[in-house]
Amino acid sequence: MCGQLHPALRGETRPESRFSGEMRCAQSKPLMKTTIIANPIAGNGRGQRYADALEQALQERGIETTLHITANAGDGQRLANTVEGGYIAVVGGDGTVNEVLNGLSDNSVCLAILAAGSVNVVARQLQFPQRPEVLADWITAAKTRPMDVLECGGRRAILGGGAGFDAAVAERVNASRGDKLGLWRWVMPTLQTVWARPYPMIRVTVDDREVCAASPYVIVGNCPFSAGSFRATPRAKTDDGLLDVVAVKRFGPLKMISLALGSFLPSFPERADLVYVQGRHVDLEPVDNSRVPLQLDGDPAGTLPAQFDVLPDACTVLAPPQKPSPSR
Repeated sequence: MCGQLHPALRGETRPESRFSGEMRCAQSKPLMKTTIIANPIAGNGRGQRYADALEQALQERGIETTLHITANAGDGQRLANTVEGGYIAVVGGDGTVNEVLNGLSDNSVCLAILAAGSVNVVARQLQFPQRPEVLADWITAAKTRPMDVLECGGRRAILGGGAGFDAAVAERVNASRGDKLGLWRWVMPTLQTVWARPYPMIRVTVDDREVCAASPYVIVGNCPFSAGSFRATPRAKTDDGLLDVVAVKRFGPLKMISLALGSFLPSFPERADLVYVQGRHVDLEPVDNSRVPLQLDGDPAGTLPAQFDVLPDACTVLAPPQKPSPSR
């Protein structure tokens, strides 16, 4: 059912990142204004507290600061679209970050993140600090770096996307948004989805070559982690101009556990029960007329068919201050 790409596109020979390490060499930007876009209910109210603390810390450092609080879905994207230049500091979870990313209309705007959600995969992947005053120090230091993003159906994502299992879980979670926010809201939808059979099959094409004829679960990654602690695409980097694709050949409750635990092993990309390839353009389509859900950065994004492209250097993100050289 599932084949392999030409060796030039396989993980063991993937092109090296254009800069050494996951974090590119940082560049300095002049001290600029910062716009804070915060989700006040993220983390059961942590979003509002963090936003207020960050605003105070930035003002104490002499940085012009404007704070915007979101009230409805889509506010992050709308507010980000009005920002010209400077920094946007997103205070919230992965959903708020994705909204802001898709609202950026000025390429000179630099993205910063203060994690305040329940999972915060994006902030952890990009190694942002968890304390408001530390992020304020980063902004003051004004070091930035370019980052690749994924585009699918006119929307952008930092982590990536998925079709099949994880997208079905995201749909169930999204339908229960009125429930208490937190990690526990993912547990029951995950259990309900993993026992729902049969799973619709997905055809996977990478750079115009079919790599898997039928997969029940596909992940397209720009970062190593795709869902919480699932290190689905461990070879992914945000600065290599490539997307990492995992097509699972078989899936079920026991297989879900096996994949989650095995993803931390160095040999995970070579597992016989999946296909792991890299490329710049990915096409996913249902094998038959079944409805196959799609997610981007953990939020529902419609259904297949879908096309994914990598956009090199499409976003500028805040980088940690350079450490002082050790004295000799």
